[in-house]
Amino acid sequence: MSNALYGKCPACSQVFLVAKLPMQLDKAAKLMMRAACPSCGETKGIKLPTADDVQSFEKAGAA
Repeated sequence: MSNALYGKCPACSQVFLVAKLPMQLDKAAKLMMRAACPSCGETKGIKLPTADDVQSFEKAGAA
């Protein structure tokens, strides 16, 4: 099980790392609120990705 928190962009469907735990929860919450897509820069509507999205993202990073 991963200790990473990911986001998914509603505009381009990019999955990206938002925060890596352990860290203070208030700091993780601030990072999640300020998350921006690294691909297109979208800041509104960032959602939590599905488990399949995360698995595909982690697999692509390992390749």
